[in-house]
Amino acid sequence: MSATAELSGTSGGEERELLRTTMAALLARHTAHAPEERAGSTADLWALLEESGMTLVSVPESAGGSGGELGDFAALAQTCGYHAASVPLVETTMLAGWALAAAGLTVPVGPLTVAPPTATATAALVPDGTGLRVHGQLCAVPWARATRHVVLLIALPGEPNGVVLAVIDPHDCVVEHGANLAGEPRDTLVLPAGGVACARLPAGGPDPFALTLRGALGRALLIVGSLRRVLDLTVRHAREREQFGRPINRFQAVQQQIAALAGAVEQAAAMAGLAVAVLDRGDAGSEAVMAAKICAAQAASVAITVGHQVHGAIGFTTEHELHLHTRRLMSWRDEYGDESEWSAELGARVANAGPGGLWNLLTTPPPAEARR
Repeated sequence: MSATAELSGTSGGEERELLRTTMAALLARHTAHAPEERAGSTADLWALLEESGMTLVSVPESAGGSGGELGDFAALAQTCGYHAASVPLVETTMLAGWALAAAGLTVPVGPLTVAPPTATATAALVPDGTGLRVHGQLCAVPWARATRHVVLLIALPGEPNGVVLAVIDPHDCVVEHGANLAGEPRDTLVLPAGGVACARLPAGGPDPFALTLRGALGRALLIVGSLRRVLDLTVRHAREREQFGRPINRFQAVQQQIAALAGAVEQAAAMAGLAVAVLDRGDAGSEAVMAAKICAAQAASVAITVGHQVHGAIGFTTEHELHLHTRRLMSWRDEYGDESEWSAELGARVANAGPGGLWNLLTTPPPAEARR
């Protein structure tokens, strides 16, 4: 029986820990070989996770998922980040799976992805007599070449609540390969000449801004997992590496750097946990998600700097694991809104809330789940 076989409703701590430890064991076994040998292993890893029931956690059972809460999936996402797993789990479950389920559709089997709202700048909606079709191309679509379907949400111009959804088969498109700094696929999809049919969604369904928020939180969760691995690697290296006759972790300057990194990691983890708890409670949670992505991006900058400073030259070699994480951190901190963008948005909301609104924002207790 898979670790997700009995997930339903509200999952307790034991079930969540079982998910995390099972995922960690699977990824540790899969990523045990050298870092430079991991490329191209996406399909094998996906098959392993799918067989273990890990790919649709938090997607409602009524939509074909495994059930459970977003907090359950958050544990899996952070574990993926910790192991630098080359797999579109966040895209499949937290983004595409959520969008399809929220639209009342069944989530298909296999790896999925979404076209981020920023990817639609070179696409256009065109009436075809019976509805709308999307034409053009979608840029920097995560994992497009490795997925079976790409979910697209587009806001209708001139209609405040109007949204259309399209499900695109990448095999019907020209896929121009691209990648982020970590080498993860960020492909351009040239849509078929006849375009792709879109379906208008009823009010209250998924929308591009909600997708962006979930994408930002998904990246924050991956970052938190990767941060914890960078911290572990850095602590271990400082304990084992000797200079001037003693381990470098005996030097106060190194201790201060590692302490700063540890503090940044815990701050990012706490904010990500709060954002997940707010969304699990059913609230929009936009401010909490913004703060989580800001803290994660700030912590990523600290981890990149401290990790490489403490490791020295060996941390830049392809044989060492560190670069797998620091290059991902450089990429993930900018995707679905970078620190500056979300800081400006959150700052504007706080300023517009006025004194009373700011007080409520600062003093409203977090959900009980976030305080555990």
